[in-house]
Amino acid sequence: MDILAYTYGYAAHEAEVGITYDFSEINLWQSTPWRSLSHGLLLTSLSLGLIAGTVAIANPATAQTLRSGMNGEAVAEVQTLLRNQGFPIAYGANGAGRGRFGPQTEQAVRNFQKRAGLSVDGIVGPQTLSRLRGGGNGTGGPSPARPSSNARMLGPNSKGDQVAELQTLLRNKGYSISYGADGSGRGVYNDSTINAVRRFQQDAGISVDGIAGPQTFAALRGGTAPAPARAAAATAPSGSQGQYRINTQTRPLNVRTGPGEQYSVATTLAHGTVVNVIGQTNGWAQIAPGRYVTTRFIQKM
Repeated sequence: MDILAYTYGYAAHEAEVGITYDFSEINLWQSTPWRSLSHGLLLTSLSLGLIAGTVAIANPATAQTLRSGMNGEAVAEVQTLLRNQGFPIAYGANGAGRGRFGPQTEQAVRNFQKRAGLSVDGIVGPQTLSRLRGGGNGTGGPSPARPSSNARMLGPNSKGDQVAELQTLLRNKGYSISYGADGSGRGVYNDSTINAVRRFQQDAGISVDGIAGPQTFAALRGGTAPAPARAAAATAPSGSQGQYRINTQTRPLNVRTGPGEQYSVATTLAHGTVVNVIGQTNGWAQIAPGRYVTTRFIQKM
């Protein structure tokens, strides 16, 4: 801006005192409409500024704004963050809805913004994305409750924001926790939460009791547990391995990229297909690296 201001001022000075330049020997500039050198520089600076501004607006990654109609991995990340916090977004039977900013995603964004005390517009800008990722609110709105090192122990029958955060931390690491069809399980220390806590504690090498205390929270936030794929691939009892037949009667069975419904659908398998199960965890059978099916619809041969 300082350069533009200086150039504009000098252009006015040239016009006032009648300074002109002869560019006739420079082929590149022969047909330019410049009245003076500074006038040309001013036009060039303004043109470059307009081009840069247009690129920033056209590129969602630069503008850091996601809205209805957009597609891509940035949208998929927002959907995952929303689903991990209990907002329902369906990807469809073939997973085609993942990465698409449709009406369900927009409504989930609006609901999150309302709960977080943000401006409700259904658009994911830097502020909404920061809050989704667990950052500060930046506007004085209510911040999510964060259990501190002296927070009370969480266990069966616990409810509230601390349990909801615990569930989000676990789901972000790939541990399956069901909120139920209506989302009423979010913030409730239910059986799936207890099981997820136990599996995390075992993977993290800390005392396994299914109770979330300061040590469990510290491990969850410090990233000491193995990645979800490694945790899910833990050695299963030999009796749970072997060949199984898919039994869905008629409908195809979804094959997901991780052990839980929050993972995307990689493909589907028809009723009667035979699969080789190499391990099981929390109701999910691993049939190949990064490929899982629910154990509800498989029968051992």
